[in-house]
Amino acid sequence: MKKIRNFQEALKKIFRFGNNYFRTFFHLHFHAISQQVSSLNLCVLNFFFLGFISRNIFFAFVRYPMANPKILVCIDFDKTLVDCNADVEIKSLLNGKEVPEEIESLSKVSKGWTTYMRELFKFLHKNKVSKDDYIRCLTQLPMVPGMLELLIQMHDSGDCEIIILSDANSFFVQSILCDNQVNDMISKVFTNPAEFDKDGCLQIREFQNQTSCKRCPPNLCKGAVLVSYIAKRMLEGVQYCRTLYIGDGHNDVCPALRLGVNDFVFARAGFRLLRCLEKMPAKNVKATVIPWETVKNIRDVLLSS
Repeated sequence: MKKIRNFQEALKKIFRFGNNYFRTFFHLHFHAISQQVSSLNLCVLNFFFLGFISRNIFFAFVRYPMANPKILVCIDFDKTLVDCNADVEIKSLLNGKEVPEEIESLSKVSKGWTTYMRELFKFLHKNKVSKDDYIRCLTQLPMVPGMLELLIQMHDSGDCEIIILSDANSFFVQSILCDNQVNDMISKVFTNPAEFDKDGCLQIREFQNQTSCKRCPPNLCKGAVLVSYIAKRMLEGVQYCRTLYIGDGHNDVCPALRLGVNDFVFARAGFRLLRCLEKMPAKNVKATVIPWETVKNIRDVLLSS
């Protein structure tokens, strides 16, 4: 109980660093827009955009009185929450049978992972893999030691809102969250929708079809989703004093670069997110980047903040 109280006190200290929701909303949106339009057009656009936003913020404040500031905790799934890549581990259900090369080759195509998973699920179905088989495999996957306990502490503090941003799929994520009885602690899961059809085949769809962000795959720009969610919550009367992003992979780079000086990026040591951020000019990375090997590294930073 003492550790939990200390952790809750540490979270409350973070609020003293100020409010960044206006900065996040205007800076990120205008930075993206300013690179695509001329100065004159930008002035006109700013006039109408500010008018629109001011009107909506006014009515939002009337409809949704501002609650106490919260910390937004955004976490990846594969190799961050679960200590493996669930998409790869699921092939164990074939009991040693090789996936055909025409399917495996799709995984090597740039930005073609969702297509690969769609064909893999069809192949698993042809080999009599059932929904129960999927669940049995998923619920046996190892979790990153201590990560669930950290999320529970954050949720129980009452100061954090937790969301998941993942390029996995909804069936995988929800199966593992429900098995660990933490699904009610997650405010929102952003991932590729997946469900079983009437024949029992798992069907996956792209979360979105975007072309504006070249850093991210077409099916999911995590950075845009994160910015949009923060803006949406602001209009609903929820403000965040800080965002904590916990991830590991290359597709976590975009959201990490969208964060500001009050925010933290916890990048898993030895993985692509940290390597990419370390190679970038310091001016491009505004958030504080903290490498982590164990969850204790994350907790220690929060306790000392």
